[in-house]
Amino acid sequence: MITHPSLTSLLALGLTAAGPNPLDGVSPNLELLGVKFSNMVTLVLGAIWALALAAIAAAFLWNLAKWGMAGQRGNIDDVEDGSSGAKRSAIAFFGTAIAGIILGALLAVAGML
Repeated sequence: MITHPSLTSLLALGLTAAGPNPLDGVSPNLELLGVKFSNMVTLVLGAIWALALAAIAAAFLWNLAKWGMAGQRGNIDDVEDGSSGAKRSAIAFFGTAIAGIILGALLAVAGML
């Protein structure tokens, strides 16, 4: 009977056969491009993050309003649309708000922090 190697054993074999990592000890660093560039990147990313939070908060409030108006009118289909939209917006806002923590955790796992 022929047995097939598992995926993990193939990956381990491939990683050991590849040799040493040529980028061992190298991490991304914006300081080489200057302090002004680093500060500008930080400002631009912060502005994008703030705009994303504002847009998602507006969508959440809009969906809550749709949900409330549909409930007053008794329109069941619109109630479902408003409630599901509000739930999606709330989850998106939470994910966007903790994006810094998520990205930090991913970089820590990758060994870049």
